[in-house]
Amino acid sequence: MTLDLSFKELVDVAANPGTASGSPLLVAIDCIDEDPDQPRRTFSEQDLEELSQSIAEHGVLQPIVLRRSGEDGRYVIAMGARRYRAAKRAGLREIPAFVQDVALPDRYAQMIENIQRDDLRAPEIAKFIADRLDAGDTQAEISRKLGKPKDWVSRYASVQAMPDFLRARLEGSSIRALYELYQAWRTHPDEIERLCATQDSFTDAQARQLARDVRAQAGGAIPRNDLPAGRPRSENSDLLPEAVLPRNGLNDREAATEDQSPKTRVVSQSRSAASLAIRVRYQNRLGQLVVDRLAAQGSRHAVVLVDGADHEEEVPASALTIEEILSR
Repeated sequence: MTLDLSFKELVDVAANPGTASGSPLLVAIDCIDEDPDQPRRTFSEQDLEELSQSIAEHGVLQPIVLRRSGEDGRYVIAMGARRYRAAKRAGLREIPAFVQDVALPDRYAQMIENIQRDDLRAPEIAKFIADRLDAGDTQAEISRKLGKPKDWVSRYASVQAMPDFLRARLEGSSIRALYELYQAWRTHPDEIERLCATQDSFTDAQARQLARDVRAQAGGAIPRNDLPAGRPRSENSDLLPEAVLPRNGLNDREAATEDQSPKTRVVSQSRSAASLAIRVRYQNRLGQLVVDRLAAQGSRHAVVLVDGADHEEEVPASALTIEEILSR
């Protein structure tokens, strides 16, 4: 049997000082245990059967990776649980493996292997990130160690805060779709839950359209109690964002005249900022610009809700980069 050692991960393991040998060993399958805390939780029955048939004919071409167990003579799988299961199904008594001398598992190495093989389901990724956050890692650290963008980590981190009906749809929907629905749910919970009750999964396009429809129906109105004291009200005051309402001490005509310079014009209600979702980047973090009120720190600051955050924050306006402007 010829072993295929072309995978970079296997070369890295062989060169790692924590590995007992640069060459794979044949280890008795009966002496191997699966890691109960590995990121991957489910395996496709069809994939296992196909791999088992391949192993029965050609053997295990890519060695698995083991670490020594606390029990003498036993090993725990660090990488390769699917190959191990298929080898058992094929009736093999031994399996080629690299054996690491380390006793503790490298959770990030396990995760990277599964991500590179595209073997993980979205709920498994979300659980891993939740576990890492609970262990004290920051989203920036997780992003760096996994080699993934920070907004990718933020989307999965937000799963912890999602309502049950959204988490239940993570299995059949992309994380982008669920995140889009989650953002809409935060401001329109009843409408999103009602619409989701009619559909079990969503594509990215479906989720974006649904979120836009809900926001459009809501009209982007500012709650009456949120308007500053003393601000003059007009017939349509409750439908306009603060930025386009008349200023204190000016009537409608004066306010409109003052604002209609070549660079600044009063925005009409049909094209108001409340009808737009402005996606911004701040310190390599993505988020949404809050357009219905000014920052308490003054006009040189903006209010931003960073993706995955539980609360808004005020940041210097000059530090923001507009990434995308969407119609709600």
